[in-house]
Amino acid sequence: MFQDHLLLRFSIRSLTSTCKSQSSYSKSLLLPKTDFSPRIPKGKDREELLKQCGKDLYLRQLESPKSSEDFILHDGPPYANGDLHLGHALNKILKDIINRFELIHNGKKINYRPGWDCHGLPIEMKAVKNSIDLKSVEVRKLCRELADSMIQRQREQFQEFAIMTDFDEPYVTMTHDYEASQLKIFLKLFENGLLTRQLKPVWWGCETQTALAEAELEYNPDHKSVAIFVKFPLVKSGIFANIDNNVNLLIWTSTPWTIPANKAICVHKDIEYTSLRHKENGERVVVAKDLVDSLLKYDESYERDDSMTFMGRDLEGLFYENPLSKGKFPIVHGSHVSSNAGTGLVHTAPAHGMEDYLIGRKHNLEIASSVDEKGHFVSEAIPYGFEELAGKYANGKASIMKVIELLHSNGMLYHMNKSYKHSYPYDWRSKTPVVQRATPQWFVNVEKIKESAIKSLDKVEFVPPSGINRLKAFVQNRSEWCISRQRSWGVPFPIVYHKETHEPIEDTSIIRYTIDKISEFGTDPWFEDEDDISRWLPSDIDGNKYYKGKDTMDVWFDSGTSWSTLSNNLEASFVSESPLADVYLEGSDQHRGWFQSSLLNKIIASTNDGKNFKPVAPFNKIITHGFLLDKKNKKMSKSLGNVILPSQVIDGGGKPLVPALGIDGLRLWVASSTYTSDVNVSVEVFQRLLENVKKNRVTFKFLLGNLHEFTVADRIEHSKLNSIDKWVLSRIHQLEKKVVAHYSTYNFAGAVRELNSHISELSGYYFDISKDCLYTDKENSHRRRSIQTVLEQILKTLIGLWAPIQPLIAQEAWQLYAKQMHIEEASPFMMPWSFFQVPEEAKRLDVENEFMELWKIRDALYKELEQLRKEGHYKNKLEVELFLQTDGDASKKLIEKHKEFLDDYFLVSRVTVGACEVPSSEGPSREFAVENFAQGSVKIKVQQSCSRKCPRCWKYIAERDDEPCHKCTSVLG
Repeated sequence: MFQDHLLLRFSIRSLTSTCKSQSSYSKSLLLPKTDFSPRIPKGKDREELLKQCGKDLYLRQLESPKSSEDFILHDGPPYANGDLHLGHALNKILKDIINRFELIHNGKKINYRPGWDCHGLPIEMKAVKNSIDLKSVEVRKLCRELADSMIQRQREQFQEFAIMTDFDEPYVTMTHDYEASQLKIFLKLFENGLLTRQLKPVWWGCETQTALAEAELEYNPDHKSVAIFVKFPLVKSGIFANIDNNVNLLIWTSTPWTIPANKAICVHKDIEYTSLRHKENGERVVVAKDLVDSLLKYDESYERDDSMTFMGRDLEGLFYENPLSKGKFPIVHGSHVSSNAGTGLVHTAPAHGMEDYLIGRKHNLEIASSVDEKGHFVSEAIPYGFEELAGKYANGKASIMKVIELLHSNGMLYHMNKSYKHSYPYDWRSKTPVVQRATPQWFVNVEKIKESAIKSLDKVEFVPPSGINRLKAFVQNRSEWCISRQRSWGVPFPIVYHKETHEPIEDTSIIRYTIDKISEFGTDPWFEDEDDISRWLPSDIDGNKYYKGKDTMDVWFDSGTSWSTLSNNLEASFVSESPLADVYLEGSDQHRGWFQSSLLNKIIASTNDGKNFKPVAPFNKIITHGFLLDKKNKKMSKSLGNVILPSQVIDGGGKPLVPALGIDGLRLWVASSTYTSDVNVSVEVFQRLLENVKKNRVTFKFLLGNLHEFTVADRIEHSKLNSIDKWVLSRIHQLEKKVVAHYSTYNFAGAVRELNSHISELSGYYFDISKDCLYTDKENSHRRRSIQTVLEQILKTLIGLWAPIQPLIAQEAWQLYAKQMHIEEASPFMMPWSFFQVPEEAKRLDVENEFMELWKIRDALYKELEQLRKEGHYKNKLEVELFLQTDGDASKKLIEKHKEFLDDYFLVSRVTVGACEVPSSEGPSREFAVENFAQGSVKIKVQQSCSRKCPRCWKYIAERDDEPCHKCTSVLG
């Protein structure tokens, strides 16, 4: 319906042009006048609007007595690394829409403090990229400088999104105050007995040389490994004591590099086993009976041998050998073993897998990593027979093939698959495959707080609702949280170690003292080289005997303590009985990331007795959005070259070529998206949105232009409005209710759809119908003031409804409206919602039903007129007149009630109710009927008007050429 707006604009221009040739008429027309431009504001105009809608407004509303109740949307800190992308825009603008709605509709005081996450690998890797042999303090200095520069860069870019906040007062995870609060929450781990140091396998990034949490992994579904079946000779005893031929245990693994670290083979005591027999030498291979057929396919030299079957418990307690290392190892029960895949026997390397580790602990197996922090085989840990691997990258192709070569040369290889495709974890920062490696790390006992954490989620509202299941599952499936990292750029563990034993001091009082000192000196000095660390310890401890630990905390622990910034009283926030924030809103990946770490840290800090953990989450509501996809459903990324920058959307240009939508256009894209799912982005989407942006601006221009001389004193009471004016008010009353309901349920796309649909209805009906009266009636005629009264209400309501999504256009329109109406308030956001609200008396379903019937005539009429136009009988609907005849009391009553305005309703020159009693014009006529009209029907005759065209209003109702019609004559009179 945007075309209708354009037609309206062009018709005004045309009308003005015609009237210029007849100056006496043109001067009498009341054409729209306004400084509101249909063009998207740029340059200084845009900067001024941004200032008014952003920081200035945020600070004003904080100080306003109007706002009494706080609304806290806690900002999940974006990472201070690189320029912003559309995902950032989606996230920040969604938050801003919520904040603005709470302010303008609910009168809340908005507490929204932006944040930045600053520690971690990406910044450290970028900061030291071309440097070598740097000390930790030097690394930290470079990282801090880089993070500071990125924050400034991102701050400037965020401000271009028209975010209502003070970007000059953010919370930043690398500031002294933030780190001090984080260390106090860390202390709670010791007070509650939740933190232990253990030598156990963790996911390890060989490229980044640090332990990784599950949340720092990305699973590649197309990873290819070399998978092998390996034979280990059984030491004959028990039921195998008297078997002549060799007997082997067959295992399968997709990590051949862990074979040198093999310490046991697991079977399941309740699985039935049998053997495969070599057709020539009689060698036997023990496998699960259920898997015989699948395993025979790999080597045709073996055949089924059912002469001996036995249970897994018969194998328990026996031993096998490794011909390469000459070692002897046990066969043990493992509850994780199944007969669904593999061989039914599982290779066990306790230093390189969690299930393997648990088996190792249970059976007192040696737990020693065979690889170092770079993923290279450690010569001291390589068993006899595998010495050639020392110093090589374990998970590299060369090392894997060397292991396989050694196995093959010793008759241990049964089968090899060089292209085994499966899902495998990658370091989400370096994008490289990870390994599991046993190292001493610090672990949080999540098992102990799990029940309280899950219980707290029952009080949280999730949008979409499925989010609760996702977050609960992540918490439920987590028993420990490895929070130590082997990096320089981060918050340090306030732990010291004995120089000789390398054992940590885990005394809570000493750790508390050390934390107090770090809070006094800062975290950077902790990384200075010191032989005597007495300044960090109580006076009764000899600082010469200890050294400071160099581990830093997981960045999820950093950001997961950000709720500490929401209260001026940190200790009170620990034991709060209610959520500190009303809303957390981030991408759906944060169920396993920031949402989870924030929840766990809040539960951790809720007590200091290790027992009475409060089941109170830091958030009252969690809202999640999806990821951005291109039109081919591929995730947008710089590496694929399919990204579109926010600046492209605002200012246009770039590759691909994007139309300039302005800031409100970018925000309209966000609001229009079904953000709870993944969002498709394409140039075509933005081109369609441009039409909406233009339509909105033309609508506001029309409204303001036709109110230019209207005052408060000119308003008409609702009871005295004309019927069509009441219809429009009733429709906008419904619009307001629907849009507010959508905002309240965070369905912004629904709000946009309702608003766009209503604006199309306005332009297609009311605006076209009203323009003749607005332009040609007397300035203060009742009908014209009635229309203007409605236009003012439409303007106010549209300002209020669009303001959360399109604050610039709302502010722009408000300034002109407020100036005209002598309203002192400079921002629409500081007005009570009642100002924008449509009065309840405007709800008139009876009037809406009447017009629903009348539009049936209009729809049928326009089909006939369009056909006549195509046949060349007329160019403009004003050239025709209508005659209507009704049957039935209801239909007759309805037509009679509205007959005065039917010509305007249908945009024709004249409508006569009753049979045609005047001679037919020279042009063609057409007759048709509209059935089911107001419990009856109506017959319509269309013909070219017999009257002349009025040079002032253009209607064909004048008696003579070039003379105004009766109505225009009375106005000119």
